[in-house]
Amino acid sequence: SMPSLDETFEELALRLKEPAALAAARTDPFYYFVYAPEQALAVKAKIPAWEAKLRLAGLQVETVSFADLIWKLVDESGRWESWLEAEAEADPEQINEAMRDVIASGDALTRKLAALVDRDRPDTVVFLTDVELLHPYYRVRTFESNLHDRVKIPVVAFYPGRRIGQYGLSFLGFYPEAGHYRATIVGGQP
Repeated sequence: SMPSLDETFEELALRLKEPAALAAARTDPFYYFVYAPEQALAVKAKIPAWEAKLRLAGLQVETVSFADLIWKLVDESGRWESWLEAEAEADPEQINEAMRDVIASGDALTRKLAALVDRDRPDTVVFLTDVELLHPYYRVRTFESNLHDRVKIPVVAFYPGRRIGQYGLSFLGFYPEAGHYRATIVGGQP
């Protein structure tokens, strides 16, 4: 049977406490906490308790929402006003294209994330939430590749999807499988 969310969190917590996780190991300390997409609200509700548990264990937890990062980029792009004017005529695909452009432009989203994870801060863990908001603009796998060798502290991406075998993940359960070879995957087994 599928492990409960709390059991998956316990597995993650143990891994984060391994010395190798906090010393820059050979692999990037990037973790996917995989859960069924329909558990998204349950995961959101549990994150504050999980942060508290890690703090009690002596770790600092910084939670970063993709929603916030994306809105900051949209805001910094200065395009919001013109989008609002165009929106009445725009079809969803045009809006998606514009969003994709802002997110990918100069690799803006990766740069924002790298700034949070590429300096060594002892005993600090970053939680990445609202990963589902990247759909349909961006693949999480792309981040992990773009951030390769720049992740100096453990990063946990809360990933709605399915696990396929040991290294495969299917985003939201309907994207084709993508292999994740460098990251550590917890949860998500059927």
